[in-house]
Amino acid sequence: MLEAPTQTNLACSQCGRTFSRSDLVQIAGNWVCGSCKPAFLSRVVAGGAAVSQRHYGGFWMRVAARIIDGLALSVVFLPLFFYFAFPTFRAAMVPGRPPQLGAIMRIEVGIVLLFFVLWLIYEVPMLRYWGATLGKMACGIKVIRSDGRSLGWGVSVGRYFMYDVVTAGIPYVNTVLTIISSIMLGVDAEKRALHDRVCDTRVIYKRSAA
Repeated sequence: MLEAPTQTNLACSQCGRTFSRSDLVQIAGNWVCGSCKPAFLSRVVAGGAAVSQRHYGGFWMRVAARIIDGLALSVVFLPLFFYFAFPTFRAAMVPGRPPQLGAIMRIEVGIVLLFFVLWLIYEVPMLRYWGATLGKMACGIKVIRSDGRSLGWGVSVGRYFMYDVVTAGIPYVNTVLTIISSIMLGVDAEKRALHDRVCDTRVIYKRSAA
């Protein structure tokens, strides 16, 4: 029995929204949706060449998105922390007794693991299905592949691992990598941070100016 071919999703090079391939037209190497087609063709006719109109998300917009994501995640993280970790921490720090260092260390490791797991559950599915976390949605930006395709599971997990674990999660090393990644983002024409370069992704505004 023959299987129906799967539909390929691509992002419009002008507005950044994702469509099935059949809903886009390719003009001078750019995939363009029906809404953006008239304005794009007008620019082609007027300028004689097709110029990509992707507007890339800059440093401060991405920082704002991360702050919003952190606030959203704290709604789940803080109740879990106070319910599980805080009572154990108090029991390990009884006044008049030596602190139970083993228990405190287990609590710290558990907190770090809980944070990484919650962020994984939060970020990866949202990147896979919507191309953006709540913070990115609020800031009007999304993540796509360099060729405009939506992110698959592998790229979504890889992007999470490269930023949240490698760049920002390793003590001491994270300070150096975060600075390097921020500099790369600031000087690159496509606003690519370290994890964007490794995973071949771009952060763009959902609606670019016509």
